[in-house]
Amino acid sequence: MDKNILKTVIADNQAEVLKYKVIPRDFTFEEFGNYVFAGIRRAGKSYLLYQRMQQLIALGGKWDEMLYVKCHSPE
Repeated sequence: MDKNILKTVIADNQAEVLKYKVIPRDFTFEEFGNYVFAGIRRAGKSYLLYQRMQQLIALGGKWDEMLYVKCHSPE
């Protein structure tokens, strides 16, 4: 895979995360927790992830400390 393409995809995904206005959900994340969001379609998995990433950025987190690559499974 071309590194420039991957860099573009990552940058696009970072911009996508910031553009969403999320309704805060009552969910507590562990400080150094690792999570896998699994569930039925349209249950809010992506928005919970967006919420967490926006929280981390607001607390001074850096994009190079997290990775978000959106991929779709074939249906």
